[in-house]
Amino acid sequence: MNRTNLVEDLTLLASPPWWLNPWFITTVLLSFALVTGLIVWLARKLRQPRVSPPPPPEPPPSPEAFLRRLAELRARQPALAAYPLAIEVSDLLRSWLEARHRFRIRYQTSREFLREASTRPELAEPQRIALDQFLNACDGIKFGRSPASPHELAGLLDTAERVIRETAPHPSTAATAPSP
Repeated sequence: MNRTNLVEDLTLLASPPWWLNPWFITTVLLSFALVTGLIVWLARKLRQPRVSPPPPPEPPPSPEAFLRRLAELRARQPALAAYPLAIEVSDLLRSWLEARHRFRIRYQTSREFLREASTRPELAEPQRIALDQFLNACDGIKFGRSPASPHELAGLLDTAERVIRETAPHPSTAATAPSP
């Protein structure tokens, strides 16, 4: 055998085209699978909403601030007519219930307010009855322009104070409540 023929014999072997090489095909398939997996992972990650941690719950409002406003209103009662007093005391009680129990009732009609309050377990039946009577009296003064005696106006203030005190968090439960 001639040494020169050996080289010629190897060069005569037909090599497959590079695109038919099994190593090339394997590399292309693995690269395709890797790129597809990366695209799917990125698409899922981008599609998921960015969930920020919820804000810490607001502490319940202090009943003292509302009771102080009610005491100021009670001190101004002799100087106020029935109409502005009914508006202020109604707004004060609605503000308290909205802040305390997260009701969305401040700008609702009395009927809507009472319907919302009747579905909420935070208010006991006596409180619901007191609210019904309170709102009926306030509506009579505000919309019916019915006259109200100083005793009836003092009754509105007393009812508002009683509802605030009854729905305020008790110090014993507030002290044992876990902090967020």
